[in-house]
Amino acid sequence: MYSNLATEEALIECCQAGIFTPTVRLWINQPAAIVGRFQDVDLEVDEEFCIRNSVRIARRFTGGGTVYHDEGNLNLTILSEKRDIRDLQVIGRRNLLVIQETLLQFGVESTVNPPNSVLVSGKKISGASAAVRRNYVLWHASLLVSTSLESIARALYPSREPARTDSVRSRWQPVTNLATLLGRPVAIHEAKKQVIDTIETILGNELRGSKLTSCEEETAKRLHDEEYSTAKWNKKGLTL
Repeated sequence: MYSNLATEEALIECCQAGIFTPTVRLWINQPAAIVGRFQDVDLEVDEEFCIRNSVRIARRFTGGGTVYHDEGNLNLTILSEKRDIRDLQVIGRRNLLVIQETLLQFGVESTVNPPNSVLVSGKKISGASAAVRRNYVLWHASLLVSTSLESIARALYPSREPARTDSVRSRWQPVTNLATLLGRPVAIHEAKKQVIDTIETILGNELRGSKLTSCEEETAKRLHDEEYSTAKWNKKGLTL
């Protein structure tokens, strides 16, 4: 789980070393509460519930709110190159369209709740965040396929308000998943195949499997050992 998050940052960090290939990454985590880079774990996560139920607590390198991952949650990462500031909006809209078109292929209509959430009948089914480094954009999103909605409700704090905080707070709203909407089980591999088909249609290119580069592997291992697997990173994080 920590390796997955470290790999995300390694992908964009290696771009700055002059190693860039347009990349799509699909990945899954074991049960975990993933807080945004500038969030306070104490205000976002029910740590006692997580400890009792083997839900790990981790911090990603992008901003935004807290999300819950398990084996029913499909994570999508798209690494792109930008030419100017206007490309950020184009990239964001295109990538959210991937989520919407994937859902539509399952017969589910959705709407975008700006800046980065996808809703079905007012309930959130996907959220995204991004990081920009020089001329590169890493955009990643989660799609709730068959994620435990009960675990989301119990692991995360939807209404805990501090007297005062400088940390970024999550924008809580009701959630749903694809299996609930369809009224049938949906396997992750089924959703993954549809995401791939949709991306190939929208981008007009066939996706090809590949391994991490040596730079990505080495950078991911360093980030894992020095940051992502440490209590200092996951508990305290960074200040604004």
